[in-house]
Amino acid sequence: MRRAVTHVSLGNFLSFAKFEVELGDLTVLVGPNGAGKTNLLNAFRFIGEIARTDLGPAVEALGGMPSIIFQGRAEPTKILDREVRVEVSGLMTEHASEKAPDRYALTLKQSGRTITRTEELTLKRTKGRGRRINLSGSKIEFIGATAARPDATLEVQQTSSGLAIIRRLGEKYDAPQVEEIAQVFETLRLVDIDVAAARRPSVVREGDRLRSDAANLAAFLDWMRAKHPDAYESVCEDVRYVLPSFEYLEYHKLGGAEEAVRIDIKERNLASAIPLSRASFGTIRAIALFAMLHDPNPPKLTCMEEVDHGLHPHALDRLVDRLREASKRTQIIVATHSPALVNRLTPEELVVLERDPTTGATVRPDITTDQMREMAKQGELGLGELWFSGTLGGGLQ
Repeated sequence: MRRAVTHVSLGNFLSFAKFEVELGDLTVLVGPNGAGKTNLLNAFRFIGEIARTDLGPAVEALGGMPSIIFQGRAEPTKILDREVRVEVSGLMTEHASEKAPDRYALTLKQSGRTITRTEELTLKRTKGRGRRINLSGSKIEFIGATAARPDATLEVQQTSSGLAIIRRLGEKYDAPQVEEIAQVFETLRLVDIDVAAARRPSVVREGDRLRSDAANLAAFLDWMRAKHPDAYESVCEDVRYVLPSFEYLEYHKLGGAEEAVRIDIKERNLASAIPLSRASFGTIRAIALFAMLHDPNPPKLTCMEEVDHGLHPHALDRLVDRLREASKRTQIIVATHSPALVNRLTPEELVVLERDPTTGATVRPDITTDQMREMAKQGELGLGELWFSGTLGGGLQ
């Protein structure tokens, strides 16, 4: 699996005044509450909403332009230019290459009640691997004519998104190439496990894809058990590591308007299994987390906050191992507040965020990956202690 996104650039978007970051297969975000970790994930969700619904509904989903645009200052006496910019590049889709990655950039500006946009979508294609598609301003250009697909130029209204329009045009305009980019963000799994929902039985027919809130956990595990038994056994092995008394899961089919499935947990030395509805918060969350990390058909991009929430520190070695393994199938961006988890990372996997006390903007501390590595090598402290002590930035101010 190639990374879905290698570079993100944000301007005047939520807590970001001017921000850039490189992303790896696995990227772990750290920093104090309110540092901007959630806002970085919201940039991906925003593009997904644009691709799925168009520009206007996507803006409204984030609360409208007043909520989207950065409210801080570039300097103590200078208010920032009131344009919002979101750019994702290094999009490694099927036809892209390291030398010619895809790129999507969006600039928004509001005048009165009218929102105008400038979009740039660049699909660089080599001979025999599709043609170039350039979206710039109000024009979409399709370059690299064939008998079936002549060159063409289309107009896009300022109030609509070219990204949303192109993917609906069909084979004549190579829309499938754009569909692949849109799917990176539209199928983004922004994991937010709802423990109360995960405890309940779920409808069997909804089991082939784990929902972001894990509300269909029982059905998904039942599907995985039948269709991907090796992945299922890996989930059970990891749960057993976190919960030593765990033996196996029992499945009970339930009747009704639609067939559903309920899970019980069998533990050693207990006469009967315990319904998932009575399991602890940490147990439910661990089962859902490992099910997500062993998903045999994950989306291209998976994001999650507080990835270690509810887990015993003893489980962190296993968690980091599984995150790295899963990042070979889906690019993973997660956030944590745990120094113990950060201790288990490499400098390349760590991104530290903090807020500039003067401007209020999310920034990265002025420290390089090589400097992190050298600090960890020379001292007795791991990356987690270095971050928690404030040496790497991103501490409480």
